[in-house]
Amino acid sequence: MRHTLAGLMLACAAAAAAAAPLAVCVDADDAPFSSAAAPERGIDVGVAQALAERLGRPLKLVWVTVPNRGGLGKALRQTLAAGECEAYLGVPQGPEMARELAERQLAASGAYLGLGYLLVAAPGKPVPGAAALRAARKIGAVSATPADLYLHRMKLPRAPYGNSAALIAALRTGEVDLALVWSSALADEAARDLVRADAPPDDADLRTGLAVALRRADADLAQQLTAAVDALRAEGRFDAIAARHGLPRVAPP
Repeated sequence: MRHTLAGLMLACAAAAAAAAPLAVCVDADDAPFSSAAAPERGIDVGVAQALAERLGRPLKLVWVTVPNRGGLGKALRQTLAAGECEAYLGVPQGPEMARELAERQLAASGAYLGLGYLLVAAPGKPVPGAAALRAARKIGAVSATPADLYLHRMKLPRAPYGNSAALIAALRTGEVDLALVWSSALADEAARDLVRADAPPDDADLRTGLAVALRRADADLAQQLTAAVDALRAEGRFDAIAARHGLPRVAPP
């Protein structure tokens, strides 16, 4: 009888845990991924909903204001590492972030989406490729970004701009022949008619993957979420969510 009762209690506890909301941290101001000003919209909002659905749990979004000083690393420490949420979306892959996560006893899933710098031409122009890049009179990029450094390293005629909006405006007015634009900036309605290459140039610095950060101590949940990310990515669910928000598809590195 005692064994039966203990088993029943464990089953009830497991059911209660499964029904508890999945608390997911998302950036409060990072359109097109997430925005507290429009909480029903955003790529990461859709990703969080898909993950919670796969785990059979309701979703609780935790809106995070990423501090200017300390950036994402500080935000992870104050929220995920502190137990404010169980998962943190939008964490870029790479050696520097891997070290940051390890220091805070955190881990990351595989990439659920890819981002990168795409070669872009003005509306009505041919799809830009390697030949167009070599022939361009002037190529724009946001100053001091990997795209700008790439153009400098390749000895291409670069023209630096202060932000993506200024870069896109320069492309439209003909100040530059081509531009290397971060793919999330191309999700903006003002950039939808630009002609873009299908993939970033062949350089590892020009693309990254977005992953889910998790606490290492939550081993069971980490395993479940990692499996859910892999399955939903393989099904094309994340690409479909991104496409609905106008984000160009970029394969993660």
